[in-house]
Amino acid sequence: MQEEIEPELIKFLPELDLTDYKPHKNSMFPLVPKRLRPEHALALQKALKHGTEHIAGYFSWAENAHSWSTKQTLFWIQAQLKDGLPNENFVLFLGKDLVGMGSLKPYGHPKTVQMAYWTSKKYLRQGIGETIARTMEGLAFVHRPYQYLYINHDSSNRASGSIPQKLDYGYVESFDAAISAKDESGLWFSWRKESERYKDYPTEREQDLRFVELWCLMYKEMYPDLYERDYKKSHLEALEELKEIRGRTIENHDAA
Repeated sequence: MQEEIEPELIKFLPELDLTDYKPHKNSMFPLVPKRLRPEHALALQKALKHGTEHIAGYFSWAENAHSWSTKQTLFWIQAQLKDGLPNENFVLFLGKDLVGMGSLKPYGHPKTVQMAYWTSKKYLRQGIGETIARTMEGLAFVHRPYQYLYINHDSSNRASGSIPQKLDYGYVESFDAAISAKDESGLWFSWRKESERYKDYPTEREQDLRFVELWCLMYKEMYPDLYERDYKKSHLEALEELKEIRGRTIENHDAA
């Protein structure tokens, strides 16, 4: 019996390949993102053994991660993989070295997600963090149908705080949050970017319907049986309502 292979990325949004094929900096290797899998436990353990004090201040799980065994690292990976979409985790490799990790996580509304990222101590100050953030943005906006992507960081985390500014995210607000890691101040800054796919959909209802359309298309390609069972009806209804709304808009001589 042939093993069923889960698609890594949907194909109906093919504008961006997540791999940077140019050699990174002074390395002979490109940066290659791979979906986090249990078989990455040894590579992740090696990356964490270089030291985790630079991320332990902001990721409480990392405080003792430098001393994890391969088995403990595997258990941590399995915990990250237990939840479905929109939770997604990628590790980036430079040759055989795992150099960092990026994740998408839910953030309130289904069409909104936030990203998190960290870089291996061995590869700090080499632009890895910015590349990871670009990779997660490409995943969210090109290979997934999300409308908004957030980057939130503690005000004391200057390394993470510089990345949304470099990538042209717009500042949204500051907010207070419970302190969960030793270096956090509790004052957080929030940054946001919007997908280009929604710019021609002026009302919130149209944007919601556009999201349903793209989400159902994603499932139609990735999981056709599940689409037929659970999503096809919603897909057709969303398309019909969107057609009616935009038809009335045109008839009323408003902006289409």
